[in-house]
Amino acid sequence: MKEKFKKLKEAIKNPPPERLAKIEYRSHFMQLLGISAVCILLINKGLWYIIFAFIFGIGVSYSQGMTAFKKYEIISSYKSPESLEDYEKDISPSRRRSKIVESVMGRWAKWISIIVSVVVAVLVIDSSLSRWLLMVFYPITLSVLFIFIYFFILYWITYPIYRRRIKK
Repeated sequence: MKEKFKKLKEAIKNPPPERLAKIEYRSHFMQLLGISAVCILLINKGLWYIIFAFIFGIGVSYSQGMTAFKKYEIISSYKSPESLEDYEKDISPSRRRSKIVESVMGRWAKWISIIVSVVVAVLVIDSSLSRWLLMVFYPITLSVLFIFIYFFILYWITYPIYRRRIKK
């Protein structure tokens, strides 16, 4: 048990550089979208004179996002593509399982898990609860269901297929 905990701790401490660069450029572009949404809301409310401060933030987010994206492309160009055998060597349990499920079922497996999680959450949670309870229960239920479906059920289904593909 201690060895597994050490591996998990090491995985959290040392994420791959291309993953960090991908998170960085995505966060800059999401910030750009957020600032743009605030600007649109302010224009709709008639506070158009305030948005000039936000326009500068949009430019900064765009330039930082493009810089981070170029950094991600450079890091990705040096990385050799992973083979199927390398997926099991990944020290992060969630990333390892995600790679195995995606290699067998494709990218649609994640979307199927999300859709099934939403449908089950809508069917299970009573919509007559108070609004505050619904705001708490829906995200928690969706997260738990997605993790259970994607990282446990789909992994349990796809792992034998993955092992057969490696043996060939």
